Amino acid sequence: MSNPLTGGNAATVRPTAVAGSFYPGKADALRKEVQRLLDNAGDVHPGGNVLGAMAPHAGYVYSARFSAPVFKALGACEIDTVVIIGHDLGANAPGIVAVLSDVDAYETPLGQVPVDIAMVKALQDVPGIMIHNGIHAREHSIEVQLPFLQVVKPGVKIVPAFMGEVSVENSRRFVEALDKAAGGRRLFVLASTDLSHYPAYDDAVKLDQATMALVSAMDLQGLCERQAGKGVDAPNTQTAICAAGGVITALTFAQKHGVDEVKILARGNSGDARGGDLKSVVGYASAIFVDNRATSTNNQDDDKSTTTTAKATPNAPPTAEATPEFALSAAAQAELLTLARNRISAETRREKWSYRPPAVLTELQEPAAVFVTLTKDGQLRGCIGTTVAREPLWAAVEDAACAAAFEDNRFMPVQEDELKRLRVEISVLSPMQPVASADLVQPFKHGVLIRAGYHSGLFLPQVWEQLPDKEHFLSVLCEHKAGLPGDAWRRQDVKLFIFTVFAFHEQ
Repeated sequence: MSNPLTGGNAATVRPTAVAGSFYPGKADALRKEVQRLLDNAGDVHPGGNVLGAMAPHAGYVYSARFSAPVFKALGACEIDTVVIIGHDLGANAPGIVAVLSDVDAYETPLGQVPVDIAMVKALQDVPGIMIHNGIHAREHSIEVQLPFLQVVKPGVKIVPAFMGEVSVENSRRFVEALDKAAGGRRLFVLASTDLSHYPAYDDAVKLDQATMALVSAMDLQGLCERQAGKGVDAPNTQTAICAAGGVITALTFAQKHGVDEVKILARGNSGDARGGDLKSVVGYASAIFVDNRATSTNNQDDDKSTTTTAKATPNAPPTAEATPEFALSAAAQAELLTLARNRISAETRREKWSYRPPAVLTELQEPAAVFVTLTKDGQLRGCIGTTVAREPLWAAVEDAACAAAFEDNRFMPVQEDELKRLRVEISVLSPMQPVASADLVQPFKHGVLIRAGYHSGLFLPQVWEQLPDKEHFLSVLCEHKAGLPGDAWRRQDVKLFIFTVFAFHEQ
């Protein structure tokens, strides 16, 4: 078999490959369709600086309505160059970080989209990054994003990229290269990816829900493992996410530049389309990555890069004193604890699972960020959750319970004979609130999230019981959860967020 990374073909303009099949082939029809999709996307309120996003790349009849909200948000940003990351080359690209194209422009029926040639040339000398126009000529995952971009940001330049081997380290290397090559450009990183491929409709819903929980939590390693098949066992499923490398890279860029929230804008699958086959579907989701701080630029990189980030009109963060505290009714607590246990039990016994929350418990439908902690004989047995409220409370608990039992890589998956010895605890988090210094962190009340560049770590308020001294608490958080020096929490470039928790557990 020949190596697909050799023998690229030089070209000036990359012509359209899928116009007339993936989207309308005539300019007037295409522009009208894109505008219709944007109009139907409704209002999108990012609430902060949007620095990156993910959007699907299937034919417009199936996936474009899920993409449209992303471009609605992107249209309000100030951007010089959009880095669009399409498919992963994976095993076909050993040792490769990214593969770029240095054509002058990409062509669609709406005209030409200029490639940021100067930036591509600056990137091609980076070890692990290469140019191969031939690979880009055969691929649609970048092209299908372009008509939307031409309507909302006419004239904006792009850097077309495919990821090589999928790993957190390769994404970090690519982001470092982008920052160094950017100069004063305002970058936006767009990951072009679909989700589950070919499971039945109901299986796809569950698979995609679990994948997007990892995206919401900005769990980079979890996404790598998801792409490799961990936790993906539904029949006929080819993959849970077809371009995880791009999503990991977009999140890596966003985290480095201060993003503290993933906002999922839309989710569904090809079965939702008129006449869609429910027996074999492809999943889709769109999301934006938002920095909620009241700043328009971010130059806080360790290398003092001059990169500036795309900006929308932000909302100033509330003060620490405004941090809300949660409470749930006794009925809701009992229902959620039962849900978590039954979900874990069903999985250990390989039983078919379905759940519908009681209509009278309306509080279960409110979006919430949740952690589920499992203990066995008083010792930790698993703990997983998300820091962003994107799903209804009941769905967040269902996902976190299953993940804590079977996907916490510190432990073996829970077995049926352990069920009677497990205790389930559920922690519902308030929204994350940035604080200027550790002085505003209140022991035994606040949980703490710390973030610096690629590094982040979180302690729930329950950890104060083991680490009651504030300085010790923060030092252990830095060292053992975030991979930072113990005194990093004192640094000005390190971001601290606080939150409160309403926790309850089985007796």
